[in-house]
Amino acid sequence: MAVFARTFAGSFKVVEAELIALGEGLEFANGLNYQLEATEVDSLSIVRKLESDFTFSPLAELLHDVSTLILKLCRGPCPYIPREGNCVARELASGSFSLSHPYWTNCIPFFLSPHIRGDLNE
Repeated sequence: MAVFARTFAGSFKVVEAELIALGEGLEFANGLNYQLEATEVDSLSIVRKLESDFTFSPLAELLHDVSTLILKLCRGPCPYIPREGNCVARELASGSFSLSHPYWTNCIPFFLSPHIRGDLNE
């Protein structure tokens, strides 16, 4: 298990920010040589864009990079999971500005424990 949070300076559209976050998380997993069972995404728009022919999309480069990482790292699909079913990601995103430690491997950060249990029960 690994947990990762990072902040970015700048102004991004929501879909662009979601893609950047997904790509960064996949790069993190790739750097740890992880193989993933699936990649859950809480943006239906992102899942649809990844499933489409995004050649002429303004986000084509980001979509291509993320799609390539998903194919490389994931054994399973990239399903849409409603935000309510992904409390860990939401908690990391909302608290990323105040985290003193940006990632954890082989352990569960204490502040995420109740959210991980909640996500596992969904």
